Amino acid sequence: MRYGLPLLFCASLAAAGLHGLPAAAQMPGQLGASAEASEPRFFVEFRARNAATYGHMYVMYGEVNARHEVIRSEIAGLFPSGDSRTCENCSVYYWTIGHVIPVPSEIGASDGDLEEQYVLARYRVWISAAQYERLVAYINDRKAHLAAWHVVLNNCVTFGKDVAVILNLNLPPLMQISPIVVMTPQAVVEWIRDANGGDKDQGPLKDAPGPLPAEVMAALPAKPPTRATNTSTKTTGSAAAISKKQFAHKAEESNALSATH
Repeated sequence: MRYGLPLLFCASLAAAGLHGLPAAAQMPGQLGASAEASEPRFFVEFRARNAATYGHMYVMYGEVNARHEVIRSEIAGLFPSGDSRTCENCSVYYWTIGHVIPVPSEIGASDGDLEEQYVLARYRVWISAAQYERLVAYINDRKAHLAAWHVVLNNCVTFGKDVAVILNLNLPPLMQISPIVVMTPQAVVEWIRDANGGDKDQGPLKDAPGPLPAEVMAALPAKPPTRATNTSTKTTGSAAAISKKQFAHKAEESNALSATH
């Protein structure tokens, strides 16, 4: 895993060319009121983590059960395109050029997003089903109409701010001024959290218990056949132990790309 260096230069909402429609700020109590009253519950979690360059900001969003255990989730973050399963650091080229001119981008999960030891800050908000549907539609639209990545004008932090605006969250004044200000992904997540009265000690959500996905079960080695003895019948051998956490969010991890942003 690559560790982060400090600063990311980001534009204000005006300079970044926000893709979402402006919305009035709304406090978390109001935002989550409808979600509190009914099940299932939906959430969006703003995260910052270490990375090889400036760190990375992204969002995890999904659904939990009555015990606040995740039953489905997705990850979305903006980064330079280029990486693939066969070329782990190919985005380095676009990341480098993106400090001068806009370059192709991707929105999705990247290497390290599901590793708790690299998370620097988080801010989780409970949202209603209608807000969740709006968020999913917004992110899908951003994926379908990818804007070029640029280290100043359009990057992981401006994408995170856009998500905050689409959910009517408060933004601190420093994140709205122009021209360019200096912000790290960790600072942005903490500022959004503080502007909305969020808890500074939010722990990670747990995955709901259950069987491993079918594709994982199919990959497990078969049990050896039962062998009879003179006194008893016993089974020898066992399936390899695989933790559920290793395969959580399989859809996101299968598309995870190496983050050099």
